[in-house]
Amino acid sequence: MHRTIRISEIVGEPHLKHFNSKKLHQIDKGGRNSLKSSKNEVKVGLTMLGDPNCEVAIIRQNHVDHRDTTFAGLKIGFERLGYPLRAKRDYPLGKTGTLYIRTPQGNYVHFAGMNDPESIKGIRPTQLNNAIKILWLFEITQFKSEYAMNQVIATFLRGKKDYFMILYEYNPHAKSSHWTYEWLRKMKQRTDTYIQHTNYNDLPDWQQQEWLGELSIQEINALKEIDYEQYKNIYLGLTANLVGTIYKKFNSSHVGKCGLSPYMKMDIGVDYGVTDATVFTARGTLAGFNGIEIPMSYYHKNGKSQGVYLQEDYLDRFFEFADKVYNEYGVATTVWVDSANKDFKDTLEREIVRRGVWYLVIGRLNKLKRLDKTNTKRGEIRKKDDSALQGRINLMNRMLGAGFITIDPSNEELIPAIIEAEYDKNNDRLDDGTVNVDSLDSLEYSWLDDMEIIDDKIFMKRGVINGVR
Repeated sequence: MHRTIRISEIVGEPHLKHFNSKKLHQIDKGGRNSLKSSKNEVKVGLTMLGDPNCEVAIIRQNHVDHRDTTFAGLKIGFERLGYPLRAKRDYPLGKTGTLYIRTPQGNYVHFAGMNDPESIKGIRPTQLNNAIKILWLFEITQFKSEYAMNQVIATFLRGKKDYFMILYEYNPHAKSSHWTYEWLRKMKQRTDTYIQHTNYNDLPDWQQQEWLGELSIQEINALKEIDYEQYKNIYLGLTANLVGTIYKKFNSSHVGKCGLSPYMKMDIGVDYGVTDATVFTARGTLAGFNGIEIPMSYYHKNGKSQGVYLQEDYLDRFFEFADKVYNEYGVATTVWVDSANKDFKDTLEREIVRRGVWYLVIGRLNKLKRLDKTNTKRGEIRKKDDSALQGRINLMNRMLGAGFITIDPSNEELIPAIIEAEYDKNNDRLDDGTVNVDSLDSLEYSWLDDMEIIDDKIFMKRGVINGVR
């Protein structure tokens, strides 16, 4: 005697809303233990049982990882639907050989890995009238790029189908610079897509207790107390400052509306890039040097932002930016250009004269300048072997700790750059193309010439004068 199985009893409550969706793109993201996978396991199984011509391709980054994740999970999904699978008859016995699942009616689930392109190319429906109608892309944050993922999608889109669904499932990356965030922004513009973000808190109490269990909930709460940043990424599915993060003191209190008080001076840091990004960052200094603000910045990277620029294009963008800063704040401005970009600096200096821009002057930037002296006045010894870059990092951290710097929320590239900056294995600031160091460099160039006075003001703010607090 078969018992009636209710989907609401075997699928997490937050996922019931979209469970029957036939949209082309179905994106489920969020924290761990939010029951994303169990929803897809049941959805795949139910669709295959209801349509004997439906076959499924499931793609992970590494083929070998399927056995303990998607393969094991699908067996549970079929069992929850009242169709337990049997070894040898429905899937291979043992841990070697081709991995597959065959339903009781003979349609197949195929497993493949991005690391083995041939395994993807080799997926074909097992019967003439069958078609791959579901593509499940599992943990897409592990894929190398959106381009690589779209290549896979193109492989399975072709062919005549009465429906086709792509199930995306992933736990968001800790860094908002990861390619999935830009991809998600584009997917939000589509009408053939649903996007759902869930975490364990979205589950009703009964599902938390019965599906997650008391031990799991206890572990989640413990991590929340002792390492909130890990908890935030792992269980809430949000960006976070993890181990190795450089600017750990940066938080929402450092982001706020700038320009509400007049500036006594204005500086613009310029980091010009040919293959890297080009960034201009305006730094306003408050009266009495009692703080600095970053009211606006400009960011462009060929191949990422719209348009491909040459040097003359960036010169035009710079003067547009400088005009905007001057018109807004009315303060003469010193421009600090990375000393490595001598040609751009010299050309910019000539253009300032040629265009007659009286309120701009080029400063002489010493990129190697650092705070490496012994300062007994403050009772602090700075190591002479600190790198110039580390000196800049140290000062930025002191500014953050003292609340000396405020960044306007309009700086959409700079804020994530500060959040995501981290050390590499050599304890240098990571600069491998995966993080935005160009915005950080431009910011630092804007205040590099004032490092010592900023440092003095911070220690005065802390109440340290002549070594006495």
